[in-house]
Amino acid sequence: MKKIISALLTLSFAAALSAQVKNYVGIVREKYYPAHEEFLKELASSLKGRGYASYAEYVDAYLKGGFGSGFVYVDKDGTNYVITNRHVVSQAASASIEFENENGSTTKYENLSVVITDDDIDLAVLKFEANAKPFKSGLTLSSAKVSDGQNVCSAGFPGLGNDPVWQFGKGSVTNATARIKDLIDPSISTVIQHSAQIDAGNSGGPLLIESKAAPTGYEVVGINTWKAAGRDSTNFSIPAKLALDLIEKAKKAADENAVKADRAAKFKAALTDSANDYTSIVKFISYDYAAANGEDEFDEILRHGSTKIRNRVAAEFAFDPIEGLRYAVAYNLYNNYSGENATEENLSKVVWAKEHGLFRISSINEGKKEKKSASKTSSKSASDVKSTSKKSSKKKKKGTFDVSFEGIDNPYYVGIAGGMLFPIGKSEENIDLANSFNIAVEVFPNEFGIFGGVFEYQHTKFGTEDMNLFGAGAAIRVPLSFNFFTLCPTAQAGMKVGFGNIKDFQVFAELGLTTTFNFGIDYFRPGFELGVRGLSDKCTSSDLRGTDFTLKSADFVAKLLIAFTFD
Repeated sequence: MKKIISALLTLSFAAALSAQVKNYVGIVREKYYPAHEEFLKELASSLKGRGYASYAEYVDAYLKGGFGSGFVYVDKDGTNYVITNRHVVSQAASASIEFENENGSTTKYENLSVVITDDDIDLAVLKFEANAKPFKSGLTLSSAKVSDGQNVCSAGFPGLGNDPVWQFGKGSVTNATARIKDLIDPSISTVIQHSAQIDAGNSGGPLLIESKAAPTGYEVVGINTWKAAGRDSTNFSIPAKLALDLIEKAKKAADENAVKADRAAKFKAALTDSANDYTSIVKFISYDYAAANGEDEFDEILRHGSTKIRNRVAAEFAFDPIEGLRYAVAYNLYNNYSGENATEENLSKVVWAKEHGLFRISSINEGKKEKKSASKTSSKSASDVKSTSKKSSKKKKKGTFDVSFEGIDNPYYVGIAGGMLFPIGKSEENIDLANSFNIAVEVFPNEFGIFGGVFEYQHTKFGTEDMNLFGAGAAIRVPLSFNFFTLCPTAQAGMKVGFGNIKDFQVFAELGLTTTFNFGIDYFRPGFELGVRGLSDKCTSSDLRGTDFTLKSADFVAKLLIAFTFD
């Protein structure tokens, strides 16, 4: 009986401590700049009009808003801060935090400002409106290092049925000093790997250890930020010491000219380091600049970028449309200014402006009129990660990020075309050629891929002999996207083998035009194909002739097409 009573008391004490922690952990939402909201609405409409229906849906989902977690920290001077992840408030004109009370009611604070963020570490520090101090105390930040096997707890508001729901989980540290460059450069800091539950929406919430010295019974040792894709209970937190350092940095007055010069020097170093690629300069691109210039660059990458570049930019866009545009702008900027092009003359064209406490590129002064900025005041930043939230969901949860170490699966396009081949004139051997039925399966790396493959079946007649031919080939096309339809001048060539009384080896080459239509139905693109095909058939064992012969002819191609796109 004593053991049972002791266990009940322990559980009751733990529940009481959890409730105290809950008093200081809230749901964080960002409020976009009105000009950015207007831009995103126009972007969605533009994407739909040009046939990018799935990308338009990502924008629509993003506009519905998302959420993450955050917690209150009260500095020794009484200043109230809210600590969260940078990606939770990356494009915030302002933010709100909402606390769930014991009786089920909520207390919400609006118009929090983003004091400072960090481009190398996914952290943000917020302040209450007019520097208000509604909390006398908050959670305790600890600089202490954790150790492998140490018990830890996670707290936050992951999404359940698209709504944030309180979750207090328990686990242990599985790697106290994980060095994962895709998350944080190991030269800056390690991260804490642990097994306490975190899900989409937990981003910015605290990772806790028990502490008798702390008023709530817990100290914050980390900020939950990522979870690994395809692995169980593999979660990552940013050490709390980095949040303390960021707060101290925000409190210090700095020479802005010196800070800007340092930022410009780091930008140049990123451009001239041969080990880097365009992703190294994404952090220098302002969200305002991305909104003003990114759509054209994004479109160019979708049409002509390599599969690797296109997949990366598209994946970022799927999670956060303006982040995707930021990557697209960075790709273009890197191509124009990296390596030997990183001259003083070129770099002097870069215009810097402050955004969330950091200097970022607001425009490039090319000596001509710049595109209109998406907003007068900017806001706003990620690694090779993707969100755990479903893109079809009505609301987008701001975290946690889901790290994919296997890379991103290629999207692809599959078309099934069926129709007729009509002979043009007589064959060289004066053999009567009948109309042929042809069905083909076409595969491209994505909806606007240039190179692909084709697999064909054809039924035809040579004289009175039926022939069934099977084969494959390669195709190249140039997609030209217009409102509601896409034209693709196409060239293809391949080989087929025929069976029957006549054994046939055929080589074909075709020039044509493929047209697909976008009626706003996800992944579905009906259309048609027209073309002219040249054929060379080497026939053997013929009942028509006593010897082998080669037949050269030409056909007019007319097919109906049903195509499907997959992300």
